[in-house]
Amino acid sequence: MSEKTISAEVKEQLDLLTKLIHDEREANEKRLAELEQLKSVKPETEAEIKRIEAAIETARDAIEKQLKAELKLISDAVDEHGRAIGRLTVGGGGDSGERREELRTNARLFLAAKTGKPLEQVKDADVEAYQRYRRAFNSFLRRGGTDGELLTPEIRADLAVGSDADGGFWVPTEMSNRVMTRVFESSDIRGLATVETTTADALELPIDVDEAESGGWVSEKQTRSDTGTPKIGIQKIEIHEQFAQPKATQRLLDDATRDVEAWLAGKIADKLARVENQAFVIGDGVGRPRGFLNYGASASTQSDAARDWGKLQYVLSGSISGFPLVTAGDATYNDADPLLVLISTLKPVYRSNARFLMNRTTEAVIRKLKDADGRYLVGLGDIRDAAVGFLLFGYPIATAEDMPAIGSDSFAIAFGDFRAGYTIVDRQGIRVLRDPYTQKPFVKFYTTKRVGGDVTDFDAIKLMKFATS
Repeated sequence: MSEKTISAEVKEQLDLLTKLIHDEREANEKRLAELEQLKSVKPETEAEIKRIEAAIETARDAIEKQLKAELKLISDAVDEHGRAIGRLTVGGGGDSGERREELRTNARLFLAAKTGKPLEQVKDADVEAYQRYRRAFNSFLRRGGTDGELLTPEIRADLAVGSDADGGFWVPTEMSNRVMTRVFESSDIRGLATVETTTADALELPIDVDEAESGGWVSEKQTRSDTGTPKIGIQKIEIHEQFAQPKATQRLLDDATRDVEAWLAGKIADKLARVENQAFVIGDGVGRPRGFLNYGASASTQSDAARDWGKLQYVLSGSISGFPLVTAGDATYNDADPLLVLISTLKPVYRSNARFLMNRTTEAVIRKLKDADGRYLVGLGDIRDAAVGFLLFGYPIATAEDMPAIGSDSFAIAFGDFRAGYTIVDRQGIRVLRDPYTQKPFVKFYTTKRVGGDVTDFDAIKLMKFATS
């Protein structure tokens, strides 16, 4: 994002953030000077540092909130444009060939998601029935299909896959896409990992961890013997179900000026993002995705060549509370060498897309690290291009609040290429069950979506363990 395209509000917050980071560094210099001269830090200095750190987090949150608000305005404008196109009739001359093709594609995607058939096996999807279903779905959200365009037996017959014995209805493709877009915007790990979509109950991925063997050097006429053949295995990522249950009063739903689909999509996306992001980090794989930190219990210090597949490698920080103190001449500073060791354990092929991952409390600790010459290790980089990102040894720092804080034996920092190392699998389709009975006057929307996740390349992600052994 160039400076010319940044709104005045965001630019103002960016300038404030730059000033606060400068103030933080000056306050930290003062703190270190007091430690060296007085062997302790004055309470007012500690209070000032905490105030600045809180102001930095507030500024960053304000920037993120403003950027999301501006993205939402753009998204809403695009959605409204799409709805305007959808309101045009075929006979009115406004239903273009591109629009008709889009509707055909959406109908095929809808049917493929519900029936579980591969997309190429869905033939002659009934576009008119799909349009009727989309319009009827909004009536279903507002009044359970008892007003406006009803979910008539004819519509259900045309798209029998639209309902099931439990009374749930599958969300039309456009709304489903809107939900997933918002989940991507607010879920940390989704933005870093590989995301696949399947119509099955699991995704099977081939795993090639063996290398072909060389027979050595031979002369032109020398006899060649057979060499070993590499073996390929299969990793299966199971799909698990998560749910959200937003609720609204019937009066809200009756208000024709509100976009019920957009409201429901936003509430669902907020819940799904928070639930699944935690699972992608620390999930145990039982009824939910397995997070990469769940492998911490079996992680080892062995290198990629010596370690069994299915285990992650970790590096020791040298201290349970951060990084050990070292003295060089008159200067005392925290030894950040373990971070360099962590980087060096990652194969060069992964480093071009590598980044550090930690929560914001850990990030605050990392931002205070200096080298022997008193220079800060964390740089701002180009924050206008990196969405308020920080760089550590040239690698971006990504934050995920589900990462643990620094503490004894915690894996508070991860480093690697998460796009290569972790795979998220979405099962096509989001289902909504309308419940106007159990909590009157509220109408509940019990919504389910199925998702899986697991580490798929154990060489691509490294962990830092805060311990001495």
